Amino acid sequence: AFGYFVPPAVIVLLWVTRNRFAGLEGRHHWVGLAILLFGFFIYFSGYKANQKYVGYAAGQILAAGGVVWLFGLDYFRRGFWLWVLFGLTWPWIFLIEPVSVPLRMIMTKMTFAVLTLIGEETVREGTTILSAPTEELATGERFSLKVAAACSGLRSLFALAMVSLLYGYLSLEKSWQRFLLFVTAIPLAVLGNFVRMMLLYAGTLWFGSEFAIGKGEDDPSAYHIGAGLVVFVVALAGMMVIVQILKHGVQTLRPKRTAVRHVQGGAEVSP
Repeated sequence: AFGYFVPPAVIVLLWVTRNRFAGLEGRHHWVGLAILLFGFFIYFSGYKANQKYVGYAAGQILAAGGVVWLFGLDYFRRGFWLWVLFGLTWPWIFLIEPVSVPLRMIMTKMTFAVLTLIGEETVREGTTILSAPTEELATGERFSLKVAAACSGLRSLFALAMVSLLYGYLSLEKSWQRFLLFVTAIPLAVLGNFVRMMLLYAGTLWFGSEFAIGKGEDDPSAYHIGAGLVVFVVALAGMMVIVQILKHGVQTLRPKRTAVRHVQGGAEVSP
């Protein structure tokens, strides 16, 4: 659904960063016409094959061709990452299965490994983590954590990919830096969702399953929703750290030393 916000975001970014294009000479370029013709061919092929995703790809190609044809290659190079951001306008539904299933397994294995490491006896059944049975409690009676499809991190991954493109375009200058920040959206989404799972585990132990999880997948608790927001807090904090490292190096993470001067007999002495 957030794809509807991408075109307005691109327009706003163009306006905010318009000075980056001020020194460029906009003029027609024949390569743009070739790209447009290729885009129309792709669209027609998708129309005849009744493949809407081919049409989405054609829309992305036509956007590139239009910019190159009207303003030239230099404009397109300068706004390349805005064009990449525009690609998030299209629905990527076909990625749900190939992406969400591995993410669910990663989240389950990570949570299971950490719980085992801290001494919590658990049982893993697919993408569900259950408390181990005891003499008094049955399997999963103490806590039960299920990594459902909606909680696999796919939604947060797409949203974080969009944020990484926005943040990178505004904060970084080199293309390789922006690309690296964009790629880190994947591990940051995994890290954020892992923190969310641990919060749900702690909330279940302290306050009960209904408080921490809710009454079902369609009726999550306020705590469950809040834990989902933590995903973005963790990921955004990670992006801020990565941007600082890319701009200033690892030394930016070191604490700054404050020089202290002692005054002895009217003279300053530095330690």
